Amino acid sequence: MNEIYLAGPNKWRAYAALHRYVCQELKRDHPDLPIFTSFTLHGMLNETGRKREEMLTTFQEIMPYNDLVAVSFYPFIRGGTTGIDGCLRWLTEHFDVSKKPYAFVEVGDPAEGLRLPSSGQIIDGTPQKQAAFYATLLAFAQERNTRFVISFLHRDYDALWEKIKRSSPEAFMVWRDCGLLDQDGKARPAYTVWKRYFEVRLAR
Repeated sequence: MNEIYLAGPNKWRAYAALHRYVCQELKRDHPDLPIFTSFTLHGMLNETGRKREEMLTTFQEIMPYNDLVAVSFYPFIRGGTTGIDGCLRWLTEHFDVSKKPYAFVEVGDPAEGLRLPSSGQIIDGTPQKQAAFYATLLAFAQERNTRFVISFLHRDYDALWEKIKRSSPEAFMVWRDCGLLDQDGKARPAYTVWKRYFEVRLAR
């Protein structure tokens, strides 16, 4: 949602008005229904200086109309997974004040290296980096008040990509190898990390 801001202030104001209206109308009929819109943590951190501050301010304007701090997080989109701790620290520094639960509505990290043919962009993914990403993120979720974490891909979509690559944006390649299982269905180290947290007993 925060990336709507990049389309200009008029687009943002229109979206914010829509969000507030929909939230208020739904709450009238369903007061216990959790309502939220997500923002891209990597997208927020890709911006610098004044633009990042403006984007953060605009999102905080509608936080009263969100029941969760809902995050989409693909750290490799901002140049690798080495800054995971820093990204999460930035998140808590700016959103703990809301005293609302966190939710990771979609996350992922590639387990294989990739070079985009047109742009030449290189994504330095490895199974070890992917596992480290999930270990850090799930530890954060366990320590903080976090409602849920959704991994965007269960299994790599190499076969699907071969069918759609001629009609799809090249950028869709970046998620191809983000599965917890590889293209053959073999579990990666990240799958073991995921299962370890998945099987933890829920606190009553």
